Amino acid sequence: MKEFSWKNRSQVFIATLLLIAIWEIAAIIIDNSIYLPTVEVVVKNLGQIIVQDDFFLNIYYSMYRTLVSFMIALILALIAGIASSFTMIIRNILRPINALATSIPTMILVVLSLIWFDKNNAPYIVGVFIVFPLLFDAVTSSIDSVDKNLVEMAKVYKVSTIEIIRKIFFPAIKFQVLGMFISSFSLAFKVVIAGEVFGQPKYGIGTVIQYEKMNFNTEAIFAWIVIIALISFFLGLLQNLGKKSMFRWMT
Repeated sequence: MKEFSWKNRSQVFIATLLLIAIWEIAAIIIDNSIYLPTVEVVVKNLGQIIVQDDFFLNIYYSMYRTLVSFMIALILALIAGIASSFTMIIRNILRPINALATSIPTMILVVLSLIWFDKNNAPYIVGVFIVFPLLFDAVTSSIDSVDKNLVEMAKVYKVSTIEIIRKIFFPAIKFQVLGMFISSFSLAFKVVIAGEVFGQPKYGIGTVIQYEKMNFNTEAIFAWIVIIALISFFLGLLQNLGKKSMFRWMT
């Protein structure tokens, strides 16, 4: 297993180096930083961005909006998912809403949010609306996978509904949600940034990207892409650590 893991890591590392090499060659051939800057120029801009006074403020506000949106979506998904396990009415009502949320392009949702809400709240609305269907499906699928005989036995022994939810449903939900945490949180992070690009709140990664786009500063935009990728990578590491701590009993 360890050899397989190291083999995968080495292949990913080689693929990353190859991608950087292709990027550098393409940038040299194009020879126009507005279209595609070189790696060296992007790294230089990356250093300039990091030392700016509002660098951490922009990251903080984007992460804060993402976390709030994700937690609201998760709480709503837990409430709706658990409630739907006791009555199919809620699940049937939410099906067309979820289908609508997954079919609407993100940009259209961002525009509508800006029309209906102010620029500071639009990123939250977009994040919740996009992530909720994923988390709701995760919650309902984890509850559906629970052994129905176990639930029926708990009812026979007059176990309270709260205890059924806490001792039977929650463990299944916990593992399911943790398994898709990074993908859903990263998706919320991206759509929140998209909301910031159009909404232009005072601080946020999307606000900075829109400002750099207006100034045709492609080098800075690429630098922020690198920063976003590093943040996503760091979130992946946190998820792996969380999985190891939660599944330690399995090893």
